[in-house]
Amino acid sequence: MSSRNPQPLSMQWNFQRRWPPEQSTANPVFRVAVQGSDIVVTASDTDYVMTYHKPTNSPQLLAKNFPRKEDRRVSMTLADFLTAAYKLANDKARELRWIV
Repeated sequence: MSSRNPQPLSMQWNFQRRWPPEQSTANPVFRVAVQGSDIVVTASDTDYVMTYHKPTNSPQLLAKNFPRKEDRRVSMTLADFLTAAYKLANDKARELRWIV
């Protein structure tokens, strides 16, 4: 039988990790870009990117690509981003006269 001598506390590896990771309190800056027949809305410093397009016989924009999970690094929720992206894309589509 062998005896184990634990290391003194001063020699043990000690660290603290916050969970969940700290979230940014800064508000992301939204960017709206037109790429061909698509309108792309992004939020700075996030993984949130939303793409809309307007089919020829449709009176409204349709979502083409969208984020499927929360970006935990920022305080903005996915629902908040989707709401803002929809409004910004529609405003841009009206400006371009894609929709009324």
